Amino acid sequence: MTTVKPLEILVVDDDKDNANSLAEIFEMEGHIVTTANSGKEAITAYERKNFDIAFMDIAMPEKNGVESFFEIRKFKPRARVYMMTGYSVEALVQQAIDNGALGVLHKPVDLARVLSLLAA
Repeated sequence: MTTVKPLEILVVDDDKDNANSLAEIFEMEGHIVTTANSGKEAITAYERKNFDIAFMDIAMPEKNGVESFFEIRKFKPRARVYMMTGYSVEALVQQAIDNGALGVLHKPVDLARVLSLLAA
């Protein structure tokens, strides 16, 4: 049996149930998870800690996920972030990809795919 190093993961979603569900799955896989329920909380979390990877919802009130991602990249230029969305927001998605987001996951997220991304 191989031992996988636990990852520090940030899950950002204004839907607390979605954030907690995804966090619980990552924790069951042995990872250390922080949740945030707004773009502001995500930025604050990144100011306090280095994350190996983040999964960030795009459509959030106040500051959307793409705006938050851009702000985080200013002080953590190597931040590894996957965007998540349940909406068709192609322009925002493209902005995020063009500026370094690792990809976009459409909700409801495919859990097997998400877990495979952690192993990559």
